[in-house]
Amino acid sequence: MEEIVAIIAILSTFGTIAAICVLPSYFKHRSQKDMQKTVRTAIGEGQSLPAELIEVMTRDVKKGLPSKSRDIRRGVLWIAAGVGLALMGQFTSLEIGVDNVVPFNNGLLGVACVPFVFGIAYLILSRFNKIPD
Repeated sequence: MEEIVAIIAILSTFGTIAAICVLPSYFKHRSQKDMQKTVRTAIGEGQSLPAELIEVMTRDVKKGLPSKSRDIRRGVLWIAAGVGLALMGQFTSLEIGVDNVVPFNNGLLGVACVPFVFGIAYLILSRFNKIPD
């Protein structure tokens, strides 16, 4: 009986995480599919599409385009994440004592380089981006 409870607990935990990640995209896909079906039916019957409908359908495309301010924002956030990880690695590697201090002997400092370099890359991309906002 205890094994069943453990299995159910593990499955419910990971199932909840999976549901939180998968269900929003599933429902968004389903609503887009219904919208396309409605548009196809309207076009098949010879009706014209209102401008509001076209604007709603292209809103997600416009939202996903890169912009200069979005690249700067992402770059700053990635650099902040890298600096935060580096500081965490630095402070967790320190030991109390005169001879026990090893300031740069921590693997977390190497991991911190990854988001830091992503941030630098986004800042460089923002310089080359032609779209203002």
